Amino acid sequence: MAFNEALVQALQLHKEYWTANEERQETSDGDIPLDVLALTCLAHDAGRPIDVESEYLPEHLLKRSWLGEFPT
Repeated sequence: MAFNEALVQALQLHKEYWTANEERQETSDGDIPLDVLALTCLAHDAGRPIDVESEYLPEHLLKRSWLGEFPT
């Protein structure tokens, strides 16, 4: 539970920062919080349930549901 609560807070802070002014809103730098996504992926891989859904956490990246869908 503590991880999900911290995740919600991290995503809220990320959104607040990247929407604080027009200049930040116009850039795509804040579209995905890579640091938060990386930690969430590690938690998911470790078996922690991730109960948070957000536009900032692409489901297919988190759950690796596209793995093997495209030839590499």
